[in-house]
Amino acid sequence: MTRSILPAALLALPIATAAPADDVVFDDQIVIGNQCVGPDCVSDEDFGSSTAIFKDPLIRLDFIDTSSIVPANDWRFLFNDPSGLGAQSYFKLQDSTAGTTPFTIMAGAPSTAFHMNAAGRVGLGTTLPQNTLHIADDGSVSFRLEETSTPYSWTFNANEFAFWIRDRTADTTPFVVQATAPNNSLWVAGDGDIGLGTSIPEAPLELFNEETFNFFRITADGAAINQSVDITFTQGPLGTGELRYNIVDGDGPEMRLNADGDMTLDGTLTTAGSCSVGCDAVFDAGYPLPTIEEHHARTLALGHLPNVGPTRDGEPWDVTDKMGRILNELEHAHLFIAQLSEQNAAQAAQIAALTARLDALDRQD
Repeated sequence: MTRSILPAALLALPIATAAPADDVVFDDQIVIGNQCVGPDCVSDEDFGSSTAIFKDPLIRLDFIDTSSIVPANDWRFLFNDPSGLGAQSYFKLQDSTAGTTPFTIMAGAPSTAFHMNAAGRVGLGTTLPQNTLHIADDGSVSFRLEETSTPYSWTFNANEFAFWIRDRTADTTPFVVQATAPNNSLWVAGDGDIGLGTSIPEAPLELFNEETFNFFRITADGAAINQSVDITFTQGPLGTGELRYNIVDGDGPEMRLNADGDMTLDGTLTTAGSCSVGCDAVFDAGYPLPTIEEHHARTLALGHLPNVGPTRDGEPWDVTDKMGRILNELEHAHLFIAQLSEQNAAQAAQIAALTARLDALDRQD
């Protein structure tokens, strides 16, 4: 066997190494086995169950569209940002051309944070979405709608006690539905009618109840005495229907109106007090008071008292105006009675004088 021994001087010479060069393959490339890409890959890399591994302090995967078709946006996958004080761990999808990041998952996001099943239903917090969008959590569940330019925000919330809408900016809760609320508690029909207790409201607002009575309450909590009033509809003692008005003060209703139009008031009735014919005007000095004969003749000609007007059976009439007209005619009658009283007094005096003269004549005889 022949051995070749190099001179020591030759061994001491530096060995020239080739500079790294890009490996360009002008053909399809198939890798049978796993692949590690990046400067931190090592010999005998442990692939585990991975087919491909990317190892780099700052991993970025770019997808660059070189076609001439417009739009032809480029896209990038980004993994973590170790730089500076704001170091973050995340996975992001970036529209490189537009400079936007429409999709981000921060490290530490829980399992089932996002799940889409085979039917296209999306679960947030659940792997079994039961609706098009299903949000689940161990406690109260909510989502927020926020306008960033103003800013202003609302949240929709739900738990085992209620569903509610909260105005986060104003710190108010204008809408609440408690758990176990019955069917049709609030229903807005296609024509805008609102049903409370019914899905087929037949009026702009219908309050429905299957009992023999129904009511709604109006409350002014700041009132010093008696904060509430109830407006009630009941079948009534006649079974034909009765509307009631009741101040909630422990006694009965202050007003009842039945199906025949009969009204019962526990108190007094005070009207507007209008009087189109001028109540009390007959006592004014310049009032053109007719004579008794003239007024009587006019009454007979009209078939009713002139200032009261006709009162036809079965026709509606204004109680306030009618009462004022009756008062005006009563004042006429009072003045006429006074006139007759004066005439009677004068006639009585004349009769007395004549009687005295007759008595004197009788004595002379």
